[in-house]
Amino acid sequence: MTDNSQEFNQRTVRAVIVCLLVVFVYTNLFMAPKKRPQTPVTPASQQAQQAPVVGEKSAAPVVAKPASPVQVVGAPQPVHPSAAEVQASGVTYVQSGLIKVGFSHLGARVQSYLLNDYKATQGDETPLDLVGDLHDAALPLGVYVGNENDERVVYTLASVNGARPTASPANLQIASGGNVILEFKGVLPSGTAITKTVTLSDNSYLFTVGVTLASSIPGQSVWLEWLHRYSDADSRTAVSHATYLDGANKIHHLSADQLKTQVREVARWISLGDLYFMASLMPSQGEFTSALALTGDLYIARVAGSENGGSFSVFAGPKIYTLLEGIGSYHLERSIDLGMFSFLALPLLWLLHYLYLVVHNYGLAIIGLTLIIKTALLPLSQASFKSMKAMQELQPEMKALRERVKDPNQLNQEMMALYKRRGVNPMGGCFPMLIQIPVFFGLYQALLNAIELRHAPFALWITDLSSPEKLEVFGWGVPVMVLLMAASMIIQQWTTPNPSADPAQQKVMMLMPIVFAGMFIVFPMPAGLVLYWLVNNIISITQQMYLRKTNQSGVYWGTFVASIVIFGVGYVLTLI
Repeated sequence: MTDNSQEFNQRTVRAVIVCLLVVFVYTNLFMAPKKRPQTPVTPASQQAQQAPVVGEKSAAPVVAKPASPVQVVGAPQPVHPSAAEVQASGVTYVQSGLIKVGFSHLGARVQSYLLNDYKATQGDETPLDLVGDLHDAALPLGVYVGNENDERVVYTLASVNGARPTASPANLQIASGGNVILEFKGVLPSGTAITKTVTLSDNSYLFTVGVTLASSIPGQSVWLEWLHRYSDADSRTAVSHATYLDGANKIHHLSADQLKTQVREVARWISLGDLYFMASLMPSQGEFTSALALTGDLYIARVAGSENGGSFSVFAGPKIYTLLEGIGSYHLERSIDLGMFSFLALPLLWLLHYLYLVVHNYGLAIIGLTLIIKTALLPLSQASFKSMKAMQELQPEMKALRERVKDPNQLNQEMMALYKRRGVNPMGGCFPMLIQIPVFFGLYQALLNAIELRHAPFALWITDLSSPEKLEVFGWGVPVMVLLMAASMIIQQWTTPNPSADPAQQKVMMLMPIVFAGMFIVFPMPAGLVLYWLVNNIISITQQMYLRKTNQSGVYWGTFVASIVIFGVGYVLTLI
């Protein structure tokens, strides 16, 4: 096509299509669960001793220290205690309104960490365990110093809140508004006495760990460790990753593949987890020396204290933005990856939560949020529609010009004169569309990362808005909302003016519904996102039907009425 403006329109539309496709492909290829990385699997007996260093002091060159938390070559590697050995050593359980934590006396490590408010699977009353299945691996909260660790140290529960416990193992309940201080005492293989003090508070996922050695090893720091098993589960929420905040306050989200190579950074904290939950290690000292690795199918994170011990903070719980934001000055909320449009995703998350407080159903909240956004963006949609319609009306004259004028430069001049004479901006239909793309990306990330949608039902067969929806029909799972979304896209395409007479572009636009439906089927998206897209298409069709009329002033009234009807239908479905 010889007209530069027309070519710009075509390129812009195609760019929009490519951008949307890239979002879905990237999300499903890089954020969706993958098979375990095909790296050499370190024997379980060596996993606890290996961890590529992520941080030393940033201004100083990296100096190898003897017996660092990196692999100790030639050192004998212990066999990890079995589950039976751990249970036989005794387990002290501490429970609050939020958590129930089991501390094994063998190693004074976390044997289980249950979240009372979150279930492991939908329909099962078993609480989610953040420790999970760590067979043939070390348990979290291990202490490492030099060539030794406390994995097989038999600790004694020396005191609870400063007093000697009446029974061991104990079952302790944290009083409302109070805390529990557990003091474990043991002896390392070298004969060094070690004290591990854990302080847990009511109504908090944050706890502290203090480690004290009777004597230090010169040049060797005390390290605290947490582990997380890489998941193969076929679930979007099982996406595993590591995140750390470096000394320059820059956040890093690392996938399993990115952890294959050694990275050196100063880390203020390290988090291990999945899309909705995490465990974060934070040293209280100012050096922030940390280690991070993926060994076999285990993420291993360590943070360093001093030679005599260390004071550490640990957060283990749900990734709720407001909750993480209120935890000190660590900025743990940045562990939630909301993408480059987080400045839009955050207020949308807040609005989603506020709507839920009103309607008490996250499906209805998504519908309400979508309708509010479409109403707010209506002036842009109106401007885009008006421009595309004007361009469509110019097609006969533009076709006549192309047939009459063969010189490209003269054709461009003639067309620009035609645009000016008719008061048409050839780019007016694309710019309003481009402005709306950041809003879509922000909402996309908000819905994708909203833990509130985990196991949240909407209506009928849609019982989990964080997972793909499928209606079982004769044993086949039919993605009903995806098919409805594809149908709505086809109708929307019919009601949208085509500013181009190019048959190739028209075919591309008509193929979009099929392409997107295929993408949603091949890469199943959470039901919450599909619901948003479906409602967005329905209200867009309504708006376009009003905009086709000569008098467009009624589009706001039509949007209001349609919004009431759409929300009402959604509400009725929740009652069935």
